[in-house]
Amino acid sequence: MSPEGAQVVDDRPPLTITASAGKGLWTLSAPTGTLGQPVVVGGTVYVPVSGDRIAAVDAHEGRIRWCSEALTKPAPERLVCAGGAVVVPVLRDRDPGGFTALDAATGKVLWTRRKSELDRMAAAGSTVVLWNDTREERGEIAGVDALTGETLWEDGFKRIWGVLVRGERVILDAGGFRALDARTGEEVWDEGYGDLLGQDGTTGDAALFHSWSGGGLATLSVRAYDTGKALSTTRFPQRALKHFSRPPALVDGGRVLFSETFGRRVRVFACAGVDRAESLGRPRLSRLRFTSFSDPAVCVGDWVYALTWRHRLHAAEIGGRRRLRRLSVVAPDGRVVREPNEIAAGPEHLFVSDRDSVAAIRDGRVLWVAATDVWGNPPVPLGADRVLFRSANRKARRDRLHCAEAETGRRLS
Repeated sequence: MSPEGAQVVDDRPPLTITASAGKGLWTLSAPTGTLGQPVVVGGTVYVPVSGDRIAAVDAHEGRIRWCSEALTKPAPERLVCAGGAVVVPVLRDRDPGGFTALDAATGKVLWTRRKSELDRMAAAGSTVVLWNDTREERGEIAGVDALTGETLWEDGFKRIWGVLVRGERVILDAGGFRALDARTGEEVWDEGYGDLLGQDGTTGDAALFHSWSGGGLATLSVRAYDTGKALSTTRFPQRALKHFSRPPALVDGGRVLFSETFGRRVRVFACAGVDRAESLGRPRLSRLRFTSFSDPAVCVGDWVYALTWRHRLHAAEIGGRRRLRRLSVVAPDGRVVREPNEIAAGPEHLFVSDRDSVAAIRDGRVLWVAATDVWGNPPVPLGADRVLFRSANRKARRDRLHCAEAETGRRLS
């Protein structure tokens, strides 16, 4: 394929890729109404397409690997990849729903589990872990072979508050921390209490995990995944956290971020390698702004960003003395995101969108704004240097998914 060539997949719906060789930029194009919100897992972008199908695109080369057959009312935004299979929730409008597994290399259906009371899912090596976390029912959990759909083990707890995966180990918050072997369900250890940070199926290869204990003695603990033992503990001043009811979010650089939606407050602490957390800043909205955060605040680099219910973006530099101040999303060329309603935090950029445009921000400065003409289009960061977003060409009756440069917004048309 030439550096700016096109590749057509003989399937329905017709999908076309335009890619730039060696630069990681590409655009997937299809007839209007075809493309849905992408999901990134590893080096693959999974794109819902019309007819209840899912297309798999190589994230770097911009090559369509496969397009699945029609599934039964899939929910691709919640898919996971485990042991060579892509497992997709299906029949989500029914109770109970089900799951369908696709071959990660070809997209062929491997197995279908049509009815399951378990509605949460995580990948643990070659095992798919299914569980429920409803308040009304007993917490059930099971391990399923990713390639065959065979149930390997089942277990039950009074309630499952959170699940975190480390390799082939499943760490539960079930009235106390405990770890299960993902293939056998055997309990490996039972140690400690609190809230798992980075939970709800988050995977990772690190030998560590973090837990939070609030209340009168607020502490953040770093624990070993193979034993559950606390390797280090950082204490937080109780008075500084009196306005925050949620556990913090882990932020790069050994920091944590506390955010209170209705309290309109944010606090950032440094906690790596210290016994007592060090406050780095506590920005909040002005009392004169009669609104609150629509979602918890996010941290990118040394800046904190928060979106309000009035569709306004606010920002503050960590360590600065200023409050969260409104940041007008206006690019150097004058293009504007007028009413931002979605934000997505990447490693180095914040991406913002509204009903017809998308923007990138770094260090409190708007880098670019691009018109999209697509409603409900949250950008998806792809590593530190690229971003995915959709656009529509009404005149040509085409939908497009762009893999663009995060810093400049450059994309292929």
